[in-house]
Amino acid sequence: MSLIQTLFGGVVAVVLIHLILGKFGIANYWRGVVSGALVSIAILAYSMIQGLSLDTVSIHLAVFLSTATAMTLLTGAKKEPSNRMHWIPKIFIGFFMVLFVVDGSFVSISSKGVSTQVASWFLPKANIKPVYTAFSGVTRHDEHAGAPEAEQLKKLNSLQTLGWKIEIDGVNNLIAGEKLTNAIVVNLHDKQNQPILNADVQVRFFRAGNVAAVAESRLDDGGLGQYNGQFTIPHSGTWIMRTEIEAEGKRLEVDRDVLAKKAG
Repeated sequence: MSLIQTLFGGVVAVVLIHLILGKFGIANYWRGVVSGALVSIAILAYSMIQGLSLDTVSIHLAVFLSTATAMTLLTGAKKEPSNRMHWIPKIFIGFFMVLFVVDGSFVSISSKGVSTQVASWFLPKANIKPVYTAFSGVTRHDEHAGAPEAEQLKKLNSLQTLGWKIEIDGVNNLIAGEKLTNAIVVNLHDKQNQPILNADVQVRFFRAGNVAAVAESRLDDGGLGQYNGQFTIPHSGTWIMRTEIEAEGKRLEVDRDVLAKKAG
C-alpha cells in the first residue's frame, strides 16, 4: 500500500474506533487512548512485515495519535452546554490538520520526490533531463567525502580505456507498476565494434542514496553481444540503473539515470 493509503486508512480507523467505543458508553478519554493505541500497534506490526523506514513509521504514529487527540477534544467540546465549540479546541484541531498535511507532504517528497512539472518551477532544466528530487542520503564531510566522485570518475576512465560500446534499449519508456514488466536489452561491442560474447551482465535499479535494489536480475545471453532481461519497477520517478558487466577477464560498472512513468 502507498503512504497515502496507509495514512488515510489509519485516520479513518481511528475515527471509527472512537465512534464505536462511544456507542458502548466508554469514557471519552479512554476512547482516545484505545483508538490511538490500536491503530498505532497495527502500523507497527505492518511496518515489521513490510520493512517500512523509521521516518515513515514516525509520521504514521504522529498522525494517528494526533487524530485520536483531536477526536477526544472534539467529542469533549460537544458535551458542553453551549452549542458553540470553544476556540481553544478549534485551534488544536486545526493544528493537527495542518500537521497531517505538512508531515504527509514531507514524507511523500522525501520518498518519491516531486513531479517533473513541479520540479521545473524551481529547476528550469528539470523538464529536459530527469531530476531526482527525493532524499538522496546524507553527504559525508570527512576525509573520504570525495570517494564517491572518485569512484565514478574511475568507472568512466575504465570505460574509455576498454573502448567498450554499451547500448541499452528499453530504458526510455519504462512503465512503473507492481504487475507490469519492462524489457531491457543490453548490446555490448568492443573497440573493434565486434560483439562481446559470453559476458555476465547484471542490472539493478535503485534510488539515489539507497543502494538496496528494488529490481535486480542477471540478463540472459541472446547471442551476438545481446543480453535480455525483464524488470518490474514498483514506483514512478527517477531511478538509477546500474549495469555490471564481466567479460574477457574484466569487470565494469555503468550507472545512468532513468525515468519510470505511471501506467496509463
